[in-house]
Amino acid sequence: MRVLWISDSPDTPSGFGNVTRFVCGGLASRGHHVSILGWQTLQQQEWNGCQVYPASVGLGSRSLFPFLVRHRPEIVIALADVWWLPYFSAPHIRRQMLLTDTPWALYFPIDGCLKEEKLPPSWVQLLGAVDIPIAMSEFGRDTAKRSGIDCRYIPHGVDSGIFYPPVDRERAKEEVDAADKFLILSDSRNQPRKMLPRLLDIFAQFAKGRPDALLHLHTDPDDEFTKSGLYSYDVRADLRYLGIESQVRFSSGHVMSRGGGLPLEELARYYRAADVHLLASSGEGFGLPTLQAAAAGAVPMAGAYSASLELVSGHGDAVAISDWSENEFGIRRALIDVDDAVTRLARLYDDRGLLAERSRLSAEFALPYNWNLVLDQWDDLLRSTAAAKRRISRVPVAKAMDATLASRFAPQVPSGSVTVNVVEHQFGRLEAGLVSDTKGHLSDVRIPSVQESCVVNRLKVIRTAGYIGVASGDLELFYRLKAIFPMIQGWVPLASGETLDISDFSRGQSSDEESQTSVKIAVDSHWEGRYDLSQSVLLFNMCAELKDELLIEAALFGVVCIGSPGSEAQKMLWPELALSSQEEALQTARRLLTNNALLRRVSVGAREVCVKRYGPDEASLADSLRELHASHSGVSRN
Repeated sequence: MRVLWISDSPDTPSGFGNVTRFVCGGLASRGHHVSILGWQTLQQQEWNGCQVYPASVGLGSRSLFPFLVRHRPEIVIALADVWWLPYFSAPHIRRQMLLTDTPWALYFPIDGCLKEEKLPPSWVQLLGAVDIPIAMSEFGRDTAKRSGIDCRYIPHGVDSGIFYPPVDRERAKEEVDAADKFLILSDSRNQPRKMLPRLLDIFAQFAKGRPDALLHLHTDPDDEFTKSGLYSYDVRADLRYLGIESQVRFSSGHVMSRGGGLPLEELARYYRAADVHLLASSGEGFGLPTLQAAAAGAVPMAGAYSASLELVSGHGDAVAISDWSENEFGIRRALIDVDDAVTRLARLYDDRGLLAERSRLSAEFALPYNWNLVLDQWDDLLRSTAAAKRRISRVPVAKAMDATLASRFAPQVPSGSVTVNVVEHQFGRLEAGLVSDTKGHLSDVRIPSVQESCVVNRLKVIRTAGYIGVASGDLELFYRLKAIFPMIQGWVPLASGETLDISDFSRGQSSDEESQTSVKIAVDSHWEGRYDLSQSVLLFNMCAELKDELLIEAALFGVVCIGSPGSEAQKMLWPELALSSQEEALQTARRLLTNNALLRRVSVGAREVCVKRYGPDEASLADSLRELHASHSGVSRN
């Protein structure tokens, strides 16, 4: 069968790239003619019996139609998140697929659900437009079914010739320079959903008193994601802050770019040496590393949520969930419980008999997921589709063209008649649905965390991610935090006539010019600072320099303050954040900036206390913010 596959290119070191390699290469070896539109491919090439073509920008939105016309595939399979590919519903693409009877199969992950355990309406709408929806996990299949979508289920697989239990795990550890270590592996991309800060919290707590504990991170510390607007995190700096740098290492030579990953055979050496594989992810559409770990006999540990739960139940460890947040679609994101994870790790560390038994059960669990068995399911799908009388079974309802239009546009045939039927395609409807589902939502899947916009008397001020107010005596604390989250910027509220030289604080932090200019001496009065305050995420007032009047407005604006118990407003509004040391303050700030649910709870709680206890004049404050906005933007209010 002529197959067009659309997803990550086969030489991309990602989960999707891995699946592309095994499914496409395997189907080609079974006689199917496989073409790949690779999102990272730059020029056409042959790969393992497949032709790989470069996809245009927009996940191939401009490449698909010409390919359909020129190559006439018999099925198009896209491996992608549900909401990535609404362009498949464009009239010219759908019409071409109908004319050639070419079904669209979407192989999709579902890494979470709404509170009611269903999918967002726009996702349901898009899945309803897919000819052959295929879930990659039982969680995804069941969630789709609860949402009214019946779909097939084909899991990911694992190459048992590469990922297998070692004959001697101690010998396997020696081969990766981990002799006599209790080795924890985490194969996780350095991006917000994987929650690396939480993973390090778990290991830091577990490693206390266990000098033989070693964490191997298969991740790229310099992943391009770490410089995005949603994620600014320096994992190396965080290791230094946590004091575990000597007990954590990275895969040498692993770079998260096309052609930059380790060969699977090399990566599998770490899996065979590992005692445990730990995934701190807030949700997984499948969790290929968890399956690979099980196949290699490394006990898999992951959160008791989404597809991870089905891949650890009965042989690995399902870690309890301690907190919940949401992404822009309202999909719940899970934060695994640090204490529960540490307890589970300690149990396996202390009971090596239990560890060995879990290892054996894990390897047995992975056997039915062998890629050859999974490829049987893909092969059956393609052959049954090819044998069907019509490959597209859900043809849109057609109706006869209006007689007036038919007389003008229908072809005229001598001694005969032509009937023209019309199929309605509402272009842009899926895109509009996706936008509608995200309207008013701010994704919690971002580090450092940020609250919703500041709202005062129905006036909304957009929050600036990573914007922190700093009392002048707390600048050193600010720069220590900035080392972990490089994107953060600060402002210092000074009284009229005060000056501040920040050079002593920034010296030695970084040679980067941005670090030297990361603090803004913005104000010479409380009134002027109000505009910066409304945009802030966090305040530092450990030196107790800021007046209670400013703290009261901060609480009303939804800004969280970490400060000294010497401030009455601090003790009233944020009693849990009234701390006595700079170290406690830094630890708390890091915790708030990596747990959006916690940040919002503290923010909302303080605002409620502020309104009840102090009764601020919201109308006059809103007017003040309008004036400040006008003065900053140069726009007249008249």
